[in-house]
Amino acid sequence: MESHQPPKQPTQYKRHAGPGIASFIISLVSMLAYIVSVGAMGAIFSKGLEGDNTWTQSSTTGVTIVTIILIGLFAANIIGVILGIIGLVLRNRKKIFAILGLSLNTIIIFSFGLMFVILMLRAGRG
Repeated sequence: MESHQPPKQPTQYKRHAGPGIASFIISLVSMLAYIVSVGAMGAIFSKGLEGDNTWTQSSTTGVTIVTIILIGLFAANIIGVILGIIGLVLRNRKKIFAILGLSLNTIIIFSFGLMFVILMLRAGRG
């Protein structure tokens, strides 16, 4: 007797979610850029406060540029969160990069917000 079994379906290979990969890349690049920006800000502050503790025009310009970069990085992290969410809702896709990107971008945003709150509270005491 022959047994009639249904033909085996080929195993479908799930691809990684493109928005999830983008979210993960944004989180990695922004973390590196935050480290470089904080280092640059420290160098600007230490150079600006040497000597007679007066700010030069180049120090003020440097702080402004780094601040604009930090705001741009924060915006990139928000975009990374959105891409991570999109990567999670896509069907038949691997979710690992979407989860990693969403997690890292969210941690960065909350850390940035916590740092801002702490700085504002300390400035209020001054």
